Parts: sequence; C-alpha cells; structure tokens
Amino acid sequence: MSDAVDQFQQSGYTVLRHVVSPQSAQLMTTYALLQQQAPGYYQAEDMFRAAMGRYADAMSETLLLELTPLMEQATGLKLLPCYSYLRLYGPGAVLPKHLDRPSCEVSASLALGFRAPSLWPLCVHADGQDKALGLAPGDMLIYRGADVPHWRDAFNGEWCVQTFLHYVDADGAYADFKFDGRERIGPFDKATMQRRFQREASYGRDDAMVAPPPDAPCPCGSGKPFKDCHAKKA
Repeated sequence: MSDAVDQFQQSGYTVLRHVVSPQSAQLMTTYALLQQQAPGYYQAEDMFRAAMGRYADAMSETLLLELTPLMEQATGLKLLPCYSYLRLYGPGAVLPKHLDRPSCEVSASLALGFRAPSLWPLCVHADGQDKALGLAPGDMLIYRGADVPHWRDAFNGEWCVQTFLHYVDADGAYADFKFDGRERIGPFDKATMQRRFQREASYGRDDAMVAPPPDAPCPCGSGKPFKDCHAKKA
C-alpha cells in the first residue's frame, strides 16, 4: 500500500486492483441493471450522449462508507465521506475532459461490470502525460478529482456500470462539506432533504487546468450545461 500512497501523493492518482471480488462486482452490476425497471430511479444524463445515474444509491452509499478505511490507507489522508453516484453508460457514451468541483477532493471510480469487446479506459492527465487506465470489474481508480483532469472517449459496447465515491480531507479546506452537506449518508430524497455542495470560495480557482466544453455537464454536479452554470462565475 505504500506504493499507492507514494503515487497518489506524487501524481494525484493511483489504481487499486481487486478492491471487490469478481462475484461481488457481478452481484452489484446485476443490482444496478435491475434498477432500470424502477420508473424514475435513474436520471437521464443526455449530455454524456447515453448515460443515466442515481445520486446516493443505497448500494453506492454503503461502498462509500465501507471503503473509507481503504481510501485512507491508499492516500495517506484522513477522509470524510461526501457522496456517491451510480452510473450506467450506454452505447456511444462519453465522459468529457473535466475537473470535479473542489469539494470532491479525493474521488474513486469503481468498475463493476460491462458488456463490451474490451475494457473502456478511464483517462487522466498526470505527470505531464495523458494516461489511459483500464479498469476490470472490481478495480478502482483513486484520484484528486478537482486537480487531475479525467475523461473517457466514446464507449464501444452495450453497457458499463460504474460507481463513484467522493471524499473530503478531514483536515482540509472542504471538511465542512462532509456528507455533501446532507444530514447523513444514505438514500437522498430531494423533496425532504437538502444538499450544500458548493460555496463562492470554490468558484474560479487558479489551479483549474481544464475548462469543460460549453455544452458539457458542469463539474459542480448541478446537471446544467457548463455554459449555463459556473462558466458565468469562472
């Protein structure tokens, strides 16, 4: 694990293999696919061309909590869970090159399953290079989402299931964004609960290396195109 800490601290990312077993990854993939039968469970994300997602899905929130010790071991940081997001990509889906909102200081992308001819690389720009990282089911990329640009080219497959886990440094500037400003970790009801995931101090950071394309989703997670959201403040 010391090698992972060194790479994360030096390059802003590291990859952990076999975080969950193939059997567990398959179980979670089946769960995610079956949720498509529940009307309204996923929110369409047309800006990714072909994707749908669920904020604070119960399974993903469980992973967010249970993997916190491993995340701390791999980063050398004391972390507080922020939020999770379960996403299903379809044929031709893309992930535009972007940076996450600053309160997502440490993020993880956990591959659960796919139906495609080959792995779908998750790319990062680190150490002055573009790097394409293949994640098999159960593998996880840990990265500084607000500092390391990341993206995916068009998906050549039928479906891909991924869950994203986000954390803040317990001793950092965004520690007050633990739980994504929610009262607790767990399923989120927009009608009765609130989130507080951004503040003015986060806008227009000098270290932002990539501006998302105008029509790409805003990294703040609002669901709006960048041009209609933080492009006006950056």
